[in-house]
Amino acid sequence: MKKSEQIEELANRKAILSLPVTVTRLKSLGEMVKGEADAPMCEELTRRLDIRHVHSYAVECRVFAWKKNGARLEGRVKGEVEQTCVVSLKPVFETIDEAFELTLVPKGSPFARRANDQENGGELVIDAEGEDPPEEFEGDEIDVGLYAEEFFALALNDYPKADGIDFDDHVEDDGSEDQGENPFAALAGLKDKLDQSQ
Repeated sequence: MKKSEQIEELANRKAILSLPVTVTRLKSLGEMVKGEADAPMCEELTRRLDIRHVHSYAVECRVFAWKKNGARLEGRVKGEVEQTCVVSLKPVFETIDEAFELTLVPKGSPFARRANDQENGGELVIDAEGEDPPEEFEGDEIDVGLYAEEFFALALNDYPKADGIDFDDHVEDDGSEDQGENPFAALAGLKDKLDQSQ
């Protein structure tokens, strides 16, 4: 399963480690939420991420009020995972310790991420140097755990390699064995023989 598909699947489910926050009740200093997954939660996350195993998974995040009805998330995801080496297929252990930041606004907010159909032909334009535009949420509650899962998935190594394994060890077929069997090469040789005999 591709990482983009994993993220989409996570976004369409309930959080494994649910950390709900009511945005309208946020105080000026924000609200701290944190949690750690138990064994059944780690098993479910393993299935969702389609990897060998999630040994541990934890989230901590401070949620601040943003603008009038939005929220600002500043947190960290941590965990121990086991993936499969893309070269040798051996198990690869990886430690995840990733900070994340995200701004959320109510659905329909003028600050929301949206495409400009008239000016940009329906394409979403994002400044690569700037901060990601806010994402939308519905209602007055957000589940920090759902967003944390997405950042955890993004933090996984796309090409895990076992120790001592290099991609240079994987030899691609350069086609050298097929050169003698090339039909065009045989035809060219036949033509040369015909020219010499005339």
